[in-house]
Amino acid sequence: MRVLYLNPFSQEVSGPDESLRTLLGALIPRGLEAHVVLPAPGPQVSRYEALGARVHFAPLALLRRDLSYAAAAYPMRLARSAVAIGALARRIRADLIHTNMEVLLEGGLAARALGLPHVVHYRGNTIDRPKWAFDLLVTAWTRSADHIFCISKATAEIFRRRGHQRQVEVLYNPIDLNRFRPGPASAEVRAALGAGPGQPLVGTVGRIHPRKDLETFVRAAARIAAGSPEVRFAVIGAAEAPVEETYRARLDALVRQLGLEGRLVFAGARRDVPDVMRALDLFVLTSRHEGFGRVVAEAMAAARPSVVTDEGAPPELVERGTYGLCAPANDDGAFAAQALTLLRDPRAASQLGARAAEGARRFDVVSVAERVWARYVALVGDPAGVKRTSEPTVRAP
Repeated sequence: MRVLYLNPFSQEVSGPDESLRTLLGALIPRGLEAHVVLPAPGPQVSRYEALGARVHFAPLALLRRDLSYAAAAYPMRLARSAVAIGALARRIRADLIHTNMEVLLEGGLAARALGLPHVVHYRGNTIDRPKWAFDLLVTAWTRSADHIFCISKATAEIFRRRGHQRQVEVLYNPIDLNRFRPGPASAEVRAALGAGPGQPLVGTVGRIHPRKDLETFVRAAARIAAGSPEVRFAVIGAAEAPVEETYRARLDALVRQLGLEGRLVFAGARRDVPDVMRALDLFVLTSRHEGFGRVVAEAMAAARPSVVTDEGAPPELVERGTYGLCAPANDDGAFAAQALTLLRDPRAASQLGARAAEGARRFDVVSVAERVWARYVALVGDPAGVKRTSEPTVRAP
């Protein structure tokens, strides 16, 4: 089976890329021929190629929320992109087009023009405002897609509220549980994240972006440090776009203002996220309106106790207290209180982490890939000559 995937980004840190690569690591060994379209060369290219995917470049037209010239020119860019995707799909003889994020509409246009099945992956956040815009977009997505994967019940609700749930399926982002299996912390990784022996390490992982609300993480860190000065803190993630670089400067100023120099480390983006998760004593996510929260699932798989924002999909993942604790959005006092509860009771924290690892089985890449493959077969048919294996194989993304 030959599938053309459209991915909107080409940057160092990208949740949609991480999830797609993990999925392809399980689908390609089954015999799937994956072709991935990116908007430009970048660090993801070699990562896809290492899995056996073929990478192509095309002028993709991302949906925008502003009224800039680029937004005004969107219809022209969309038409040009749809033509390019259609030509590529014909050239590679694609059986199906899979749009890896809802901000791209050209996949649906090309698929309809060619008579191909089209799958949309809704990976956005849980904000569906302005309502009129999302009313139109939900109609566009459902009319152009034969099937829609939503990465959480919270995001599927955007479609359900508008009466468009027929072709919508909740499919959690896949995690390679073997890579993230619980294990001992690396002293070297802990040192790189600013923690020495006997110093509890609290960390968060993700892009340095305003929607991640890292001010709340930093302010909560100051509160925790006031009561437990031995605790250390790490922010693992990169600032790539101009808005992110400006935001990083604001965070640096806040760290200085709160006297956290030497206690809080900005560690940059790291490729050894499983080792990072195992190095943490506590994982914290202060993000707003997350559609899934991949790092929450990864922390759970690594048996890390966690405190997450009680908003969007993260409380769904941790089942509000069963696999992790929750705190109200933008409430650094509440985050600090929940964190201190776990830091001061290592036994309770360990038990919470163990339950989290059990709960993470819902995200197992093998079972997620089985569901995706079954959907492809239902839409395309089971192509002759597809490789069969008695045991599932997963390639590391």
